[in-house]
Amino acid sequence: MSFLFQVPNPVPSRQTSDVSPNVANLPSQIKDLEHEVERLRLLSQAMWELLREKLGVQDADLEKKAQEIDLRDGIPDEKISRVPLRCPRCGRISSSKHWKCLYCGLEFEKPVMG
Repeated sequence: MSFLFQVPNPVPSRQTSDVSPNVANLPSQIKDLEHEVERLRLLSQAMWELLREKLGVQDADLEKKAQEIDLRDGIPDEKISRVPLRCPRCGRISSSKHWKCLYCGLEFEKPVMG
């Protein structure tokens, strides 16, 4: 899978200095994201091959686990969705993107790949 696409100049009639910094940086940001995705693909493949070689895990085992993780949010969409977390200290709900309770400040344990 590769993400090769061109970003057209969003405002062709204007000079680059007239374009907001966020839009002007899009090609660079896209290139950085492409690099990150490719690096993650490489590391994921290396991890999988090590697990397969060292532990004898099969491709079907990996696919089954991926489906199990995908369904944790109840939606089979091949994505990991952020889910609300209940604080064990105060019982209130916080977003999983914060990894700490927004109400009492307790830090939640972050997953290794989170």
